Amino acid sequence: MTMRTAAVLGADTDAPDGRAIQILKLSMAASGRLRQPVPGVAIGTATFLVALLLRFALHPVLPPGFPFFTFFPAVILSTFLCGARAGTVCAVLSGVAAWYFFIPPLGSFVLDRTVLTALALFALVAGIDILLIDVVQRVTAGLIGAEAEARHLLAQQRRLVEDLRTETDSRVMHQTLAEKSLLLDLALKAAQAGTWHYRVATGRVLLSAEMARQHGLGEAEIEIDIARDWRPLVHPDDAERTLTALDRAIATRGTFETEFRIGRANGETRWVSGTGRVEVDDRGEPEWVVGLTFDITDRKRAEQQIAHLAHHDPLTGLANRTRFREQFLREIALVKRGGAGCALLCLDLDGFKAVNDTLGHAAGDAVLRILADRMRAIVRIEDTLARLGGDEFVVIQTGLDQAADAAILAERLTRTISAPCRIDGSDVSVGVSIGVALIPADGIEPDAIYQSADRALYQAKAQGRGTYRWAGRPDRGALS
Repeated sequence: MTMRTAAVLGADTDAPDGRAIQILKLSMAASGRLRQPVPGVAIGTATFLVALLLRFALHPVLPPGFPFFTFFPAVILSTFLCGARAGTVCAVLSGVAAWYFFIPPLGSFVLDRTVLTALALFALVAGIDILLIDVVQRVTAGLIGAEAEARHLLAQQRRLVEDLRTETDSRVMHQTLAEKSLLLDLALKAAQAGTWHYRVATGRVLLSAEMARQHGLGEAEIEIDIARDWRPLVHPDDAERTLTALDRAIATRGTFETEFRIGRANGETRWVSGTGRVEVDDRGEPEWVVGLTFDITDRKRAEQQIAHLAHHDPLTGLANRTRFREQFLREIALVKRGGAGCALLCLDLDGFKAVNDTLGHAAGDAVLRILADRMRAIVRIEDTLARLGGDEFVVIQTGLDQAADAAILAERLTRTISAPCRIDGSDVSVGVSIGVALIPADGIEPDAIYQSADRALYQAKAQGRGTYRWAGRPDRGALS
């Protein structure tokens, strides 16, 4: 965008109409160059090969259950760099390689239920990543292109005003101004861009109709006081930052860019991107700041959705394995620095497979969502509840003073989960087995703690299910 803008602003012709034609031609030529094809297959394949080599290098130190450890970042990176085609190529190659090399039995293409589930989940998450990144890039590219066009035409309008000062023929002056204004208005409408003119001496700003709509101030051009009228509409943190950037630009006779949130009367929050440039008078003193605004709410929502999907389970909305790992390492670090103890509870549903086999996976998914909501209501906001996959869940219980607190939570989870779920007019019941490990009593290293809790979980299953077991001695009563 920078090279393209420089090329247009640097163009000089003898007639205002000639400049308008050159701006449009240069913009079309630049757009054509930006759409040159990218070697997606080659980039996707190369990214996959790097991920495969890295996965082989990490294989000796990774615990079981991470066949796609390096392939997810490779899919995201290749999609981000070269688009959906490269991401798809990388995803397909990654799935095949993980199946053959890293999913037991190794070195074969055995397709059982476990392998099929793992590959399906990988394909689902990778597909969502590719789709969302592609959508965000397309939307962003469109906004950037439209913004550049509007910037070019706004610069053209300023040049036009300067040229018209020397015109002696008023008829030619008015005709040229009308043509240029129409061209600019058409470009701004196409880009859904708002314009604004801020007078430094008065602190008042003139908003175009589009910018007034962005701020929820009606459908017509309006002049407002920036401190009295504009500031209350904007999030306090964003308003302070934006006004500071504006003052800095005025002091340096430069430009500024900002993003801010606007609170609408209906309770909706909109994101706006703004850019401006200082105009000086004949003495070189700042007189005006003129600029553009774009509504970037859709782009921000897409970015937030991508970030959410990267750390949350798409079925239940709970934290996923990645988020769990981050929180687990953070809590252990706090304990090592002398903080309060914590507990890790590993949960595995009893009888869930029968639900899938008899009622189908749709009913199974409904049960998982219901149970996730129930557990979310029990677990404190400062604790972490995550779904690792299938019917496996974990809870990180923080700030423990005594082991009894973990026992109370385990008992509440057992009772809550065992209550029947109403699915399509029928009651469906499952149970849960829980393994509990205390930190630091049962260890301080993440993998060892998880394995201890997992072993305790299978002890609970072996001893009748529907209960919990400690990783340490059965009469556990202390955290250390």
